[in-house]
Amino acid sequence: MIASEASEPAAAESQLSAAVEKSGRLINLAEVLVKEKIGLVMEKMKVCTCQTCVSDITALTLNSLPAKYVTADKGKQSIQLDTYKKQYETDILAALTKACVRVKASPRHMKK
Repeated sequence: MIASEASEPAAAESQLSAAVEKSGRLINLAEVLVKEKIGLVMEKMKVCTCQTCVSDITALTLNSLPAKYVTADKGKQSIQLDTYKKQYETDILAALTKACVRVKASPRHMKK
């Protein structure tokens, strides 16, 4: 679950920087942005937040979106991130919503 949605822009920049440092040269921005938004969407839709449901929603969402790889070139990174976020945020939120509906209707986890 995402720790704080209130500081979303700062947290997103931090996550993206960490992803770039961790991967070295190449990151899938779709994956980073899905992980950034999943907590908020799941909370709004009142979906179970167990690890199985989070993983299922993440997988369904990423499989429905095109991968968007960028290089870790510091000079262009910020511009690429901003452009991609503005361009695809609606698509990412729609894909997350569809995945949440599907998992909520048929969760794979054991009922307590």
